[in-house]
Amino acid sequence: MQRSPLRADLLLLLVAASQFMRNEVSAGIFMSVLAAMVATIPPLKRLTNMHVLIQKGIAAAESIYDVLDRRPEPDEGDEMPGRVDGEVRFEGVGFSYPGHDRRVLEDIDLVLERGTVTALVGRSGSGKTTLARLLPRFHAPSAGRILLDGRDLAEYDLDALRRQIALVGQQTVLFDDSIEANIRYGQLADASRAEVEDAARQAHAMEFIDQLPDGLDTRIGAAGVQLSGGQKQRIAIARALLKNAPILILDEATSALDAESEQAVQRGMKRLMADRTTLVIAHRLTTVERADQVVVMDQGRIVERGRHEDLLARPDGLYQHLYHAQFREDADGESVDGPASTSDSA
Repeated sequence: MQRSPLRADLLLLLVAASQFMRNEVSAGIFMSVLAAMVATIPPLKRLTNMHVLIQKGIAAAESIYDVLDRRPEPDEGDEMPGRVDGEVRFEGVGFSYPGHDRRVLEDIDLVLERGTVTALVGRSGSGKTTLARLLPRFHAPSAGRILLDGRDLAEYDLDALRRQIALVGQQTVLFDDSIEANIRYGQLADASRAEVEDAARQAHAMEFIDQLPDGLDTRIGAAGVQLSGGQKQRIAIARALLKNAPILILDEATSALDAESEQAVQRGMKRLMADRTTLVIAHRLTTVERADQVVVMDQGRIVERGRHEDLLARPDGLYQHLYHAQFREDADGESVDGPASTSDSA
């Protein structure tokens, strides 16, 4: 236990008042020692707090070195297409995370036709998000292969591949800069202001941008703290529209929004999905109903596939069970064009 400065001073005074100290130490020497001791107290207190700063520095250094020590992403492909058609094929794809033997995905055979919408549906942990992350090569398949326009994804240059894909997820990465700069974020720095404004208008983001004091030049704070969840998502949709990629991945893009915000975001998403090969992790009943194919996953495997009406007609099917368990309340309470969200995640 650390002794308080007051107790130390009292102890020193008691020692100084003893007969022994009177014979050996003069009053002047004693006052000098006392003053020196009092003067050392603030530096000593600061010294005792140094371990906190040292621990913070060590933790920060560990994080930095962890990033620096990571191996770069494999990028041995040399195919650099201008713009792909967008046909995607999963052939016998399996995946397990490094250091784990259990397969998260197993024997995935799936075709995403050019310009169609494929909805992934399933319980939490069924592998939907993992499957979507394989497409931009955030992970490499442990088995099988993924083809884009007939060529293995590994044959594509990584930057060239990711230029073909736009991703709108649950969390939007925003920076302490203007709205225009955040829409341009990534490989879109050369876009004109007119193109940025047009993308924001198509995403129904100008509805709130026009009300801000500086419009597109308004700074939004760290992580977009000055914007609501729905406004952040519309910025993400505007960013994807500006990128104009032929392949689109929607990962629970409206799962955490209120009904009013979701309606505005959905209008932007409807425009965004037009004429693009879209892989969407189902978060909305109308998205599932309008999808060209619905893929039902369970424990890392595809267990059902087909159109919404056909899957719903199957007795005792998993999709029918999920529909009644997760979607029925939304279907009863909202019109086809109204908001309907679930908390489903992979």
